[in-house]
Amino acid sequence: MKKDTAKHDQASPLVGIILLVLSILLVVGNHTFAAPCAMHDGIWGPCHWIERALLGVSVVLIVISGVRVFERDEGERRGLSFACACLGVLVALLPGFLIETCVDSTMACNEAMRPFVHCIGIVIALVGGTDLVMRLRAIGK
Repeated sequence: MKKDTAKHDQASPLVGIILLVLSILLVVGNHTFAAPCAMHDGIWGPCHWIERALLGVSVVLIVISGVRVFERDEGERRGLSFACACLGVLVALLPGFLIETCVDSTMACNEAMRPFVHCIGIVIALVGGTDLVMRLRAIGK
């Protein structure tokens, strides 16, 4: 049992680093290759507001992931992984579910931003959720 705990403790910073890299990728992607549509006729489209919301959630994810890298308390690790999993779901739901994207399917927000954000959000949720489940299972052993 101690071997399993020691092995999981060594992987602990790795989970935080993966979450941190994914969170930073979310910010960078939404400002470069998966950026929302530009202003049209002096009006921002709905995808601009998705990008603003994603920036806020991404900053929170970066802070939580950064803390997760250095956290040594097992209960705190579980809580931080749970928070990342929940925020990953929120990220995945923002474009198209919580905030509608542009009507035209050929717009940048529908062709690049939406699939990128969905993928990153799902991966963040899976990494955080998987780590949480593994830590909860280790308690039961």
